[in-house]
Order: sequence, then structure tokens, then C-alpha cells
Amino acid sequence: MALLKRVRVFGFIAAMVAVLAMSGAVPVAADYGNSGGNVQLYQATASMNCNNPSLCPQGLGGFWAWAEFNADGTFSAEVTFCAHLTAPGGFNGAGHEHADGHYAIVDFGPNNPWIVLVDEVDTLTGQGHGQTVPVTSEFVPVGPAAKAKLSTTDLLGFSAPGVTFQVTVTPMHT
Repeated sequence: MALLKRVRVFGFIAAMVAVLAMSGAVPVAADYGNSGGNVQLYQATASMNCNNPSLCPQGLGGFWAWAEFNADGTFSAEVTFCAHLTAPGGFNGAGHEHADGHYAIVDFGPNNPWIVLVDEVDTLTGQGHGQTVPVTSEFVPVGPAAKAKLSTTDLLGFSAPGVTFQVTVTPMHT
């Protein structure tokens, strides 16, 4: 029961990361790269897939995300996602989202700083047809503010058939 609760909590966090990372309308001082003096500090990729109904009872599917984090505290992200919900009225199918917003580096303990999303604007460019969703306040941990490649076991403390979570962070100009 504790394992299922942990999976549900992480699933909720992963879903929030996906929703928040799939966004878009806030203008960022510099798009991808180091233009205009805004230096790119980190790139991060994340993916989540769950095709195990016993561990993902709210629905099967996943997301794939890429983001860049700039020295001025802004980020830009692209997210593709799919869902296969069994409940009526749920989202079924694939979509894409663009996100722009702000992040902070938060210390979760000695020598454990993480990149955390603090606000964003998401624009659905797939299903949702241009719908813009502002998220004015949030706390979504993305990954360590250091070179990292995290697996399902690193993130959840276990692995299981049909469940894959991965996060990679690459420092750029830090």
C-alpha cells in the first residue's frame, strides 16, 4: 500500500511537471542558446511512461520533455504527451505544449541543489488548439542543478515492468 501511495505521489508530480513544462506565451529574454547576453545554464530532458495498470490506475501514457534554463532565471520548454484514460471524460490521445516561465535553485539539503519551476505559461499546440494556461505560482522540482542522469529507481526507489521515469540534466555554462 505504501508503494502504491509513493507511485501515485510521484505520478502526480510527474503529471504536474508535464503540464507545467508544456507551455508557452511568456516572452523569454533569450530563446534557445546564449543570445542577447542571456547565458543558458542548464538543459534538461525528462520522460515518463507508465503502461502498467496496477501502478497507474488513473490512466496509462507518458510525456517527453526538453527544457533550457537561463542565467536570468527564465526557462523555455517543449513537451509531447499521450494518455489512455479509462475514466469517462478523461484525456485520450496525444498533444504538444510549449512553456516559458521562471525557475529557482532550491537547496534540499547539504550539497543537494535542485532546479525548481516557480511559475510558467503553458500553450497547448496539439490537442487544446492554442489554449494558454498561466500558472502563477508553483513548486515543481525538475532535477539536480548539476550533471545528472536519473532512472526510475533513482527517482522512485524501485523499478517495475511497464514503468519508466528518466531525467537528465546537462550543465551548459555554469
